[in-house]
Amino acid sequence: MGAVAMPERLRERFERLATRWKAESRYLSNTVQMAMLDSYQRIIGMGEPAVPLILDELAREPRQWFWALQAITEEDPIPEVSRGKVREMAKAWIDWGQARGLHAA
Repeated sequence: MGAVAMPERLRERFERLATRWKAESRYLSNTVQMAMLDSYQRIIGMGEPAVPLILDELAREPRQWFWALQAITEEDPIPEVSRGKVREMAKAWIDWGQARGLHAA
């Protein structure tokens, strides 16, 4: 598992927003509320360059990044049988990213 090369400034911005989102969403269980937080929306606003960073986060710590990935990529590689199972959902996205060269194995 390794990071795809990208500008350090972009990575720093993502990490700052992701840290803030994790703190803000810590006590939320509703994924819609999590996704509506300003920090999460700003990550979505980063667009496609954020996808490898999100995939790296999923590989380290499976969390609710799926809304952002779907919003940015307009794809959904999660099989119906895996819905609601965060680790399986994360694996589906990581596999998707690896197949497209967006996440190193």
